[in-house]
Amino acid sequence: MNLQIDFVLPHWLYWAVLAGLPLIVMLLVDRSFRRGGEVSGGDTAETPVATSEQAYAAPGNVVTRGIDRISGFAGRYVAYWSLIAPFVFTYEVVLRYAFNSPTNWAHESMTLMFGMQYLLAGAFALREGGHVRVDILYQRAAPLNKAALDLVTSIFFFIFTLALLTTGWRFFSQSVSDVWWFGDSYANEVSFTEWAVQYFPVKFMLFFGALLLLLQGIAQLIKDLQAYRHHREHHEGSTVFASSLVVLAVILGAYTIHEIVNIALTDYESLALSLENSLSTVGIGALTLLMFGTLMVVLVAGLPLAFVTGGLGVVFLYLVGDQHMLNLMPSRIFPMMTNYQLSAIPLFIFMASVLEKAGIIEELFDVVYKWMGGLKAGLAIATIIASTLLAAMVGVIGAAVVTMGLIALPAMLKRNYQPEIALGSIMAGGTLGILIPPSILAIIYGVIAQQSVGELYLGSLIPGLLLAGMYAFYCWLRGTLNVKVAPPMPEEDRVSTAEKLRLLRNMLAPIALVLLVLGIIFTGVATPVEAAGIGTFGALVVAAMHKRLTWPNLHAACMTTLVATAMVMWIIFGASIFVGFYILQGGQTFVQELIAGAGLGPYAVLALMMVLLVALGMFLDWVGILLLAVPIFVPLIKGLDFTGVFGLPGVDPADVSLWFGVIYLVNMQMSFLSPPFGYALFYIKGVCPPHITMGQIFRSSFPFLALQALGLLLVIMFPALVTWLPNLAYG
Repeated sequence: MNLQIDFVLPHWLYWAVLAGLPLIVMLLVDRSFRRGGEVSGGDTAETPVATSEQAYAAPGNVVTRGIDRISGFAGRYVAYWSLIAPFVFTYEVVLRYAFNSPTNWAHESMTLMFGMQYLLAGAFALREGGHVRVDILYQRAAPLNKAALDLVTSIFFFIFTLALLTTGWRFFSQSVSDVWWFGDSYANEVSFTEWAVQYFPVKFMLFFGALLLLLQGIAQLIKDLQAYRHHREHHEGSTVFASSLVVLAVILGAYTIHEIVNIALTDYESLALSLENSLSTVGIGALTLLMFGTLMVVLVAGLPLAFVTGGLGVVFLYLVGDQHMLNLMPSRIFPMMTNYQLSAIPLFIFMASVLEKAGIIEELFDVVYKWMGGLKAGLAIATIIASTLLAAMVGVIGAAVVTMGLIALPAMLKRNYQPEIALGSIMAGGTLGILIPPSILAIIYGVIAQQSVGELYLGSLIPGLLLAGMYAFYCWLRGTLNVKVAPPMPEEDRVSTAEKLRLLRNMLAPIALVLLVLGIIFTGVATPVEAAGIGTFGALVVAAMHKRLTWPNLHAACMTTLVATAMVMWIIFGASIFVGFYILQGGQTFVQELIAGAGLGPYAVLALMMVLLVALGMFLDWVGILLLAVPIFVPLIKGLDFTGVFGLPGVDPADVSLWFGVIYLVNMQMSFLSPPFGYALFYIKGVCPPHITMGQIFRSSFPFLALQALGLLLVIMFPALVTWLPNLAYG
């Protein structure tokens, strides 16, 4: 019997659920907290832990407190939307395969929902300090100089948000048919699918999200001014340098206001002293140096990466073009916020957070720890195995490093492990989340490079397992050569085989979840996004089985997901403007011609790209590197012929994009471990005992960096490590 289910979600019900469900969840969560409910587990967010905290916290005032409450409510409101997606995607897959009744609304409804969530979450992430910044030099500055730098860099933030506010409103208004407000020349824009939902609420979020972000930026500016005044009164820094920075901030702010007036009052002609179109005659070579040189300067000044790239993108759009080119902003952001593949990012992060709150990660390590503890360096090997399994569950680097740091590091230090071995195994194991499916970075790469995410997942599986094996072998070898470096578990702490089997039984549910997520991706039963939704649904079931599916835990998981997702997506928004403008000006062609003109062979070009990526990884965020480098590198690499080295087989032209994608993922593992700004170094520092120094953490990364470089070389020399599984599965 073939039962057809033809339910189509009404538009009014869709908007009613989005509007009403968060309020219901708020009531349930607040009631649970009032009755003594608590959050279990830790934090799986992707933001690195700062090495030091500023002693002075600006008190704010009634304005900042009011804005903080608005941002907090908005963030909490949209965070609970994440609870909807696991059920919708599970419903879609079940109906498609069990009843032959695919929906025409599930994918689009969730994609649009997450797109709106990304935009409204930006202000909340700013309030929570969730937007990542390159703070290597910034953190070393004296408190007064740091406060002055905040005032200077805030100009770029306001340039970005104000431009998005105005262009977002225009973008929204053109999707609405309303004679009273917008005139009768605009169409009532709907989606192109059969569901035909109206787009104007989604596009309105471009304006509303920018408005919330602007308000939160004003609150932050007030606090920055308070901090500057406080540190100046207490002489906590160079007053000459700080005053110079404040003067610079005033000049930049005045010119920004002048250009805003110019945009408001003029159309085709500019006001006197306006900088509009002032760089129109600059060649692409000089523009390249100017854009990326300015980017580096502003980055090290401490502004979050999203607003550095976004703000500078707006500046150059205006200086090279004119005010009308600013309309590029929503046309670049909207396709990203409504990209179906990117919906997997919040789902996998949500899955990670739910599993962590359910205590699955702790149980996982405990099982592997007791199975492997009798081996030399057994705890380090157990950490790497647990991290590999964890990567296969969640694809989130921060979750693995922080959690393993909290669980495994004390256990290893207690057993007299050399700190470098303990730290290195945790950090290296955690970086496997970049490579082992379901990798979030692979999703973003697939979107940018127009590469199948399923093929990337299959292609990265063998290199990921290979690297995990190399890490484990290195730890075993060190423990074998010198038992004092990584001693085995004492006899009295070991458990019997029967106990090991009993412990393994406890892991059947999470292991089944891993096999389910990867299995439905590799077999083509579901897309990676659907797999993420089903995996998250499974994580909720596993949490319920462990009696950890509580409202406080769901609240914490939703909020963690919101901040981590907002960080990633706003970097994508900002970088897409910067890179989009650069490519529009011919930057991609310029770089390609520059490299091609150097007379390098295909493998020399690839080696140059690897060196550049490693160098960028020392300073930049992994998402930022992808968005800056991949749009330029991939078209160039596709045009090269890789026939093999040292008589080894080469790469089929049809597989070059896939092969390079996996090479890129392996390279990005190195960015997490490479000093001075490898994220894993700061993740682990945040959970280390006080006696562990940054010098020890840096030293612990070097052997594993060497192993990653060796893994990268093997993948380049033996492309079949990447292409064999995808070709086997897809032909």
